[in-house]
Amino acid sequence: MKKTNKKTSIRIRILLWVLLLISFILILIIAVFNVLVAQYIKGNVNDQLYGIKDWAYQSGQLDARFVFPPNPPPPVKEPGQTDEQRKIPRGSFGRAEVLIVNEDFDLLFPDNSRLFIREYNDLTEITAQLKKQPVNLNNEEIMRIHVSEREYYFISLKIAGKQNNEQTYLLYCIDMTSITNFSHRINIVLLLVLLLALVLSIGLAILLSVIITKPIKELTSFADRIGHGNFQTSEASYQDLELSTLSDSMNTAAKQLDKYDHEQKVFFQNVSHELRTPLQSIKSNAEAIEYQVMDYTKASRIIISETDRLSEMVDGLLYFSYLDSTKAQISLEAHDIREFLSNCIERQRTIADNQNIQFVCSFDKKPLMMLCDEKRLSRAFSNVLSNAIRYAKQTIHITCLYSDKTIKVIIQDDGEGITPEELPHIFDRFFKGHRGNHGIGLSIVKTVVDQHQGTIEVHSSSEGSTFTFLFTTG
Repeated sequence: MKKTNKKTSIRIRILLWVLLLISFILILIIAVFNVLVAQYIKGNVNDQLYGIKDWAYQSGQLDARFVFPPNPPPPVKEPGQTDEQRKIPRGSFGRAEVLIVNEDFDLLFPDNSRLFIREYNDLTEITAQLKKQPVNLNNEEIMRIHVSEREYYFISLKIAGKQNNEQTYLLYCIDMTSITNFSHRINIVLLLVLLLALVLSIGLAILLSVIITKPIKELTSFADRIGHGNFQTSEASYQDLELSTLSDSMNTAAKQLDKYDHEQKVFFQNVSHELRTPLQSIKSNAEAIEYQVMDYTKASRIIISETDRLSEMVDGLLYFSYLDSTKAQISLEAHDIREFLSNCIERQRTIADNQNIQFVCSFDKKPLMMLCDEKRLSRAFSNVLSNAIRYAKQTIHITCLYSDKTIKVIIQDDGEGITPEELPHIFDRFFKGHRGNHGIGLSIVKTVVDQHQGTIEVHSSSEGSTFTFLFTTG
């Protein structure tokens, strides 16, 4: 079964991420708020209730005579005690209730004569809930109960001595309902803020997605036009740096593709023209031989000459195509440039001798090591030497030296020179100057030099032409 990857639009992606981020932040705020409220309640309850416990046992035990008698006497001060130490600690928040119950959770103090009926009923509800749970009154730790939607924290302290043969306990309760209700209200407000933030984030995400996707759609349309062969550049301008950079890169690519497309068209036109001429000549001479209207020997020489020219041109075209298709695969190795330049000279020496042309070499005595592709660079030097032999009168000077971290190779002939009109175009494909062959050789030279990060300069006058290769060695 073929597995398919479902695509998601940028708009939905932005929307989901914004919603997740807003939700996470607000949920985290709510969680932290509730933890802090819980810690605040716990800390204050502990301080107040354990403070009651410490107060109750200052004299070693909790005596019923000092726990809210009907007519309480003045507080008895123990030796060394201050008045403040005999007072029951009061908390800084929450309503506090003091109860005395027996083992059966019957309310002994206060009674209904001391309180309003409503307050008394609240206390009886507390004792009823204690009995229902039930609660261990001998546990002197802080406990919590819920009574009629109210939340109480309390501590139970055993009173020394028995009254009416019943064990009694003092309960100190703190009503924390106001704090918890406040916390709940804050939570509701935070949830409303969360909903409002989600609504606003949806609107913001939609706005951002439109702002982002609109230029992306424009660039996608631009890329689609390039893909269909329309290389007209885009005039759109973008404020975002990344989109502006992308647009500039695509415009540059469009210009390069347009140039390449134009060169390809010219290339094929020139190739067809260059191939047609020798083929027509070969055909004409072959027909002349067939109909015996031309000397056999003369026609054969023309056919051989045109065949050699055609073969040389096809070889150049194939090599040029090879260079274009293997730019990224150039093999660089360290070579002494003097050695393979000398080899190029020796391969051309026979042709030069036949035309009474001498090579005058001036090479640096030290090895001139360079990272290069020997075969490609040799082909470039050979093409320039071949052109020099074609135009030279008597002498070709070849210089190879090292200066200012640069290897220089200079090939100078004493021919008639290149005209100012032809000089800017000598490296163009299929451009043939005066006495040119097929216009591919120097194009190959320029491509090879560019692949080696070098430069080639040409100077020409009526006294000859000079080709200077410059390669930086670091």
